[in-house]
Amino acid sequence: MVKKHVARLDGVFLNAGIRQFGPIEGMTPKNFEDMFGVNVRGPYFQLQSLLSLLANPSAVVLNASVVAELGMATTSIYSATKAAVVSLGKSLAVELAPRGIRVNTLSPGPITTPIYQKLGLPVDAQKGFEDHMAAQSLFKRFGTAAEVAKLARFLLTAESSYIVGENILIDGGVRLT
Repeated sequence: MVKKHVARLDGVFLNAGIRQFGPIEGMTPKNFEDMFGVNVRGPYFQLQSLLSLLANPSAVVLNASVVAELGMATTSIYSATKAAVVSLGKSLAVELAPRGIRVNTLSPGPITTPIYQKLGLPVDAQKGFEDHMAAQSLFKRFGTAAEVAKLARFLLTAESSYIVGENILIDGGVRLT
């Protein structure tokens, strides 16, 4: 489908994610399959479908999450999917480097996006969750999509031509608290 619009790609940012939080006792095989299907299978096979269009040199950035680095209650499956994306980034970096394709992963922490409104929490609980997440940051705020976009743009340009196989956290220091 992309081939209808372009003959070549210099870079690709692959961002896929759904999250369903809950204690292990409440998680189902469907939760597992849904999250792994979207969060891991989706970007993997999307990249596979784009390989013939990627130039030499080119860059791929996979979007993971800081939860791949942390242990957080009720996020076991979601965290596992994002850790899988980080692992894919490293393996694919080694596999695709001979083709001139650099692969890196970025792992955002709490970022202001519509996904937080999709958690299905009551308004008070939603506010409490957001306040708790912001408090985890050394800057006591959520990051912005623009901040993540700037990092992704850098990783997709020749300015980062010697960065490969890295997982770069953009989390306001959440992993340090």
